[in-house]
Amino acid sequence: MYALSLDLDETLWRLDGVLQRAEEETVAFLRAHYPAIAEQYPPERMRVLRDQVAEESPELLYNVTALRIRTFERAAASVGAPKRAAEEAFEVFLDARHRIELYPDALPLLEQLHQRLPLVALTNGNADVHRLALGHYFVAAYSAVHVGAAKPSRPMFEAASRGAGVPMERLIHVGDDPISDVTGAAQHGLRAIWLNRSGAAWPADVPRVDHEEIQSLDQLPPLIDRR
Repeated sequence: MYALSLDLDETLWRLDGVLQRAEEETVAFLRAHYPAIAEQYPPERMRVLRDQVAEESPELLYNVTALRIRTFERAAASVGAPKRAAEEAFEVFLDARHRIELYPDALPLLEQLHQRLPLVALTNGNADVHRLALGHYFVAAYSAVHVGAAKPSRPMFEAASRGAGVPMERLIHVGDDPISDVTGAAQHGLRAIWLNRSGAAWPADVPRVDHEEIQSLDQLPPLIDRR
């Protein structure tokens, strides 16, 4: 039996503008409810603070959720705002982060394949397929937050293998990023498929690995059936 792991951002849905909108809505929330934080930490200064927190706490490198919350906590503490401000601000961010637009080929693919083979969601971000009401298509879902590592590192693909209940050599991984998705999967013995929607050339600074290429998720089912 084979299984399929799928990247999320820019594979199943567009990410363009999503994080920017989420940050803008978070700023608006802070201005309305915690103006001292908003005044002391406009967007650029909040980003600088987040970089500082990341540098001080390398254990948060792969935990984007904890990193944002701790940044908000630091900002709140510096102006005497209650700690709950950080949790509320992050919830506003997370809600907006999950207002995404699926690619037209994403839902038909999930509908077609989830009855044929185990599907696993695999992301370096903090998107949650259950929060998006897509969880019933997947037998498991893993993020770098949960695993404590990020693609292209091996633990992410090992998690997908365990979740799908197949050895890694029977796991097919599809994603849009030549390094984290394609190179990572290929180097760890998975069948790697590059979703290259724009038809871009393989990056000149990235060593080539054995992989297949599609420009649409519509092309995935027949490609899987060929092997």
